[in-house]
Amino acid sequence: MQRSLLPVLALLVGTWDGLVAQDHPWSVPVPDGATPEQIATLAGSVRPHPRQQDWLDLEFTAFVHFGMKTFTDREWGDGRESPATFAPSALDAAQWVDAFAAAGMRGVVLTCKHHDGFCLWPTATTTHSVKSSPWRDGKGDVVGAVAAACRAKGLRFGIYLSPWDRNAPSFGTKAYDDLFHAQLRELLSNYAPIYDVWFDGAHAPKDDPSVFDWTRHYRLVRELQPAACISVMGPDVRWCGNEAGHTRNAEWNVVPLRGDVAEAPPTDSYASLGALLAIDVQARDLGSRERLAGAKRLAWWPAMTNTSIRPGWFYHPSQDNQVKSLDHLLDVYYGAVGGGTQFLLNVPPDRRGLVHENDVARLRQLGTVLRATFADDLATGATRTDTDGAITLTLPEPRTFDVVRLREDVRGTGQRVESFVLESRGPDGVWSPLPRGRGQTIGPNRLLRLVRPVTTQALRLRIEASRGPARITTLALHRQPGVLRAPRIERAADGTVSLQADPGVTIRYHVGDGPFPADAPVYERPFALPEGGVVQARSEPGEQATLIDLGYGTENSRRFGLCRAEIRIHDCDSEQAPREAARMAIDGDPDTLWHSRWSPDSPPHPHWITLDLGKNRAVTGLVYLPRQNDSTNGTITRCSVEGSLDGAVWRELLPATELPNVANNPIAQVLTFPATRKPLLTRYLRLRSHAAVGDQPWASAAEIEVLVR
Repeated sequence: MQRSLLPVLALLVGTWDGLVAQDHPWSVPVPDGATPEQIATLAGSVRPHPRQQDWLDLEFTAFVHFGMKTFTDREWGDGRESPATFAPSALDAAQWVDAFAAAGMRGVVLTCKHHDGFCLWPTATTTHSVKSSPWRDGKGDVVGAVAAACRAKGLRFGIYLSPWDRNAPSFGTKAYDDLFHAQLRELLSNYAPIYDVWFDGAHAPKDDPSVFDWTRHYRLVRELQPAACISVMGPDVRWCGNEAGHTRNAEWNVVPLRGDVAEAPPTDSYASLGALLAIDVQARDLGSRERLAGAKRLAWWPAMTNTSIRPGWFYHPSQDNQVKSLDHLLDVYYGAVGGGTQFLLNVPPDRRGLVHENDVARLRQLGTVLRATFADDLATGATRTDTDGAITLTLPEPRTFDVVRLREDVRGTGQRVESFVLESRGPDGVWSPLPRGRGQTIGPNRLLRLVRPVTTQALRLRIEASRGPARITTLALHRQPGVLRAPRIERAADGTVSLQADPGVTIRYHVGDGPFPADAPVYERPFALPEGGVVQARSEPGEQATLIDLGYGTENSRRFGLCRAEIRIHDCDSEQAPREAARMAIDGDPDTLWHSRWSPDSPPHPHWITLDLGKNRAVTGLVYLPRQNDSTNGTITRCSVEGSLDGAVWRELLPATELPNVANNPIAQVLTFPATRKPLLTRYLRLRSHAAVGDQPWASAAEIEVLVR
């Protein structure tokens, strides 16, 4: 029963904390009439449930998408695939887990069943599983193999079970709820211990106990695996809001619940989850004082940041050379782990049943750099002085660092810091802010990568704003190693290609597909590439012996389309000019975009934008880049492409094609035309939209690029 705590608000914070602890500390009611300051103080006393804190402590974990789509070369299946299609030739779960451990990952979540309904374990609930495949004569068990490999290596094991099932004829009925429950019971009972139970939100059944009973399934998890967090479509862990690994500048683990919520979120009640889901998890601000206003209950609901090491979630041979760069993965790591979330990186095994060599090498690189960075705390031996609102470290001698780790005692007191600044003391005794040394939240983990290394003998952390006295448990200093990195490849609007690398590095380059030549020339100056093509470049160590050669990732390649200077806009059905005019789709800037008319009226699809290539050209495809500004407004999900020699008579080059999952993963969509013996000549190229995210009536494009032979 909710009791009035208003009189307590006038007492000391310590007394207030003690009373909050008598309620569920991970979820507390807000008294009627509480002021904004009182609500903020209460929010600063909410603490994680032990299973949530244990989950956060893992920091970096692996996601594994493997199954039927691995062999059909699709991202989403329709459930009609034959089990005979699933046929890995050399599956080795230990090889997967070794690669994950080399990167520093501490847990693995396996997609035991994706939306196509194919089960990676020999379930008794359906024949659409590994027991009906030729793999290991129908006696194989991918889930069992991965669980065993995790136990052998000391990594935690988690499961992903899609509530959506496109193979089950009973989906959407009470019979399917029973089938799903039986599948969940098999996984929770036969592959324990399990640390994370992942329920995807794609086409997830509604909370109707007569059709799909979420509360029933939560209770089963609590009964069989009480230490496991229930993630995404669950009350313990929320999604960060995108699949690109983007994070917030201020990630608040304490979020408001609106409406009358009778139970704490980490229980077995779907009612509390329903209130949580009313929060827009894609919003930039989830827990500031402004967002807390009007809350009826405050809950600890930490975030999971997920992305894939490749453009897709499942393995595709065409993406073997599109593994994310080391720099990209480090940026996501520092934003995710360093922003107080857990980083869940998807690594999809290939058709052999192995993690591809390129992915293995990148994971090894990442782990090498992270271990080199965090192996030593350069604050060791320092004298720490705590005063009101500040912590000072006095080092035995001047030391150089460029990474600072901060932690609050969230398990003991909660997340409280709202603003802070790090300062170093110069030789003249003056305190100055560090470059990029300011921040808002700290919480369970905050990693700050400074703009440049700083050398000092004294460092000070000043808390500028807080929701009660902050308890800082960690103030550690680290130094990133120098790494021999791949060259950066850029092309200007006029078609000129330039290559860049760190000082003292030699760059060799090659224009064309195929192996990198041993006698490739040394890059000296920019070169012209107006018709497009593939540019390969390699870094070689110069005189800088301090750079670490990781043995992989010193090469880079980019495929360019026709130079944008050769392209003009011929026409479009409509545009939201001048800010979202058609020309924005070919300006080389992904931050600008073309948008069909949305005001004052919104005509329905189809919409189109037509490019004039200047003359007849042998066109092989088109690249559509959706808008990149954290919005899906007008993002095309179904499109076709037409070509014309004269702008009057048109022929279809690509029939209407689905762009699956583009809303959550807005990467460049490569639309390749069917191969023909003769060059496909066209001067005018038209991209035509047939549908957009959420059935929106408009279309948009950040960039459109033309691929020519």
